[in-house]
Amino acid sequence: MHPRQARFEDVRPDRRVIVVGDNGLTLRFIRNLIDNFAFHVIAVIPTGPGGQRDEIRRASQENRRLSVLEAQNIGADTIREAGLTDAYAVALMDQNDVGNLHLALKIREMSHYLGDETLPRLVIRMYNRGLRDHMQKLLGDDGVFVKSDADMVARTYAAAALEQIPPGDIDIWGRRLYLTRAPDPRAQAQWVVAAGNEFGVDMIPEDADEAVRMLCLEPVAARRWVRPMWEAVAQWFRQSLHTMRRTFGKGLWMAAAVLFAVMLGGMTTLLSVNSLNANRETDGDFWDALYMLAMMAAGGADPDTTDHWELRLTHVVVVVSGALLIPVVTGAIVQAVVERRYALAEGRMVRAVRDHVIVVGLGNMGTRVVETLRERRVPVVAIEKDRDAIGVRAARAAGAQVLLGDASRPETLQEAEVKYSRSLVAMAKQDSANLETALSGLECKPDLRTVMRIYDPEFAALIRRNLNRGRSLHEASQHSSYSAPQVAAGSFARELTDDEILETIPVRGQIAYIAEVTVEEGAFLDDQAAQEATVTGSHRLLAVKRDTGGVRWMPDDGFRIKHGDTLLVLVTRKGLNEVHDCCRTPQDA
Repeated sequence: MHPRQARFEDVRPDRRVIVVGDNGLTLRFIRNLIDNFAFHVIAVIPTGPGGQRDEIRRASQENRRLSVLEAQNIGADTIREAGLTDAYAVALMDQNDVGNLHLALKIREMSHYLGDETLPRLVIRMYNRGLRDHMQKLLGDDGVFVKSDADMVARTYAAAALEQIPPGDIDIWGRRLYLTRAPDPRAQAQWVVAAGNEFGVDMIPEDADEAVRMLCLEPVAARRWVRPMWEAVAQWFRQSLHTMRRTFGKGLWMAAAVLFAVMLGGMTTLLSVNSLNANRETDGDFWDALYMLAMMAAGGADPDTTDHWELRLTHVVVVVSGALLIPVVTGAIVQAVVERRYALAEGRMVRAVRDHVIVVGLGNMGTRVVETLRERRVPVVAIEKDRDAIGVRAARAAGAQVLLGDASRPETLQEAEVKYSRSLVAMAKQDSANLETALSGLECKPDLRTVMRIYDPEFAALIRRNLNRGRSLHEASQHSSYSAPQVAAGSFARELTDDEILETIPVRGQIAYIAEVTVEEGAFLDDQAAQEATVTGSHRLLAVKRDTGGVRWMPDDGFRIKHGDTLLVLVTRKGLNEVHDCCRTPQDA
């Protein structure tokens, strides 16, 4: 646990976070820290107008938990003036990789110089992936989190593309949890996260009536071999047919048909050779006929003028056809190789795909979405206008097909096999382009699932509500739209929460958490029944991990909690305080 870890409480002046930056992501990040995690924020911004500075200043006037420090040149001394030695964390959110790195190194150096043994957490926004991967060597591993916007949002967009509710798959204690909008009979266990209607929701209610969000535990299933093998065979067959269609032109198909007819006629003649030629003592055996046909086609059979005229005619035709067969096959192979190279060079489809996800836009975020989907072994077709985009090479390296073209044109989407796709994810930088692409996809496939990147959260919500008009809260949404800065801000804020919080679950403007808390000796829950660890509207017990390592999911009322146990709980923000009070000894509570 980090040395500065503290509980969530409404008033804690020592829970200070210094945030450096003045962009849209920074503003949303600050709001997440204040509204969802009850932090006190000192925003360090440059003097004068620009960016989101005026919005940050107005927010500080309206919220006592936000204060602003302005400086002409922001450096380590400015961070010290903001209260570095008392800060729980420092977040560097500027869109300047080198500037963020420089300031982070100065902050670490100054902390050591000031003799601060409990170094503040560092959350650094870093765009350059190569630099980001090596940051730990410079700053160390203790309390340093280096992330990019793309890393933060890719999981949400990928989950929506696979018809999952964000944040998607939740891997905890060796098991997989997932979210649904209604009870799932296939789940091994399930708990109500929220219930409600169009007027609002109640977090962690008593029962599942009007449930709008369920947390489900995936059952442990035996490994299946037949279905994956069958799917692999079907995929290979589809790809082979697609390759043949692209390889063989009309002329090649006609030549192949003529040669096939010749070979079939030759086989028929050879099978009846005994009745045609009385001098032959061999029977019309199929394998002998096939052997003779192969030898003739390869030019390896000697002519015999004593044979019946029909056999000699067959011999001549087959030998000539066999001589023609070689250039036809050679031409097909050469054409296949050339076609593949041409398709790769021109950004065309190379192989057939089914049940795939189409990702439009290979910027930093779009590329990360492609990589996230490919990590889950989902087939992906990526569409990009600019053939020189860095994401083109990265997408191909991840195993995705890249189609160069304008995704707003139905012809491009049709070439991407949109009719057979699972979903369409529009990740271009312009909102208008993403909306146009999604609508074009719906023209090609009316039941297409779409996921859009929209900058403004309010605009994203309006698009989502209008496209899903007529669907109830319990039905899966066909269309999703998310503000990337909004999603990234929540994820960045999560990096500053206590280590015991494992996952955050947003539900219509409210937040639930999955957290783990250890029961101390003499605490209220020490030697208590499992049912005592659940309070409606506050927290619900999901599982218990013994200090020996054993895990009991959804323990019954007869299960007793003991000190040393780690509880996995579904909690609200205030509910986590109550769990802490129940798990700590009275003198420490």
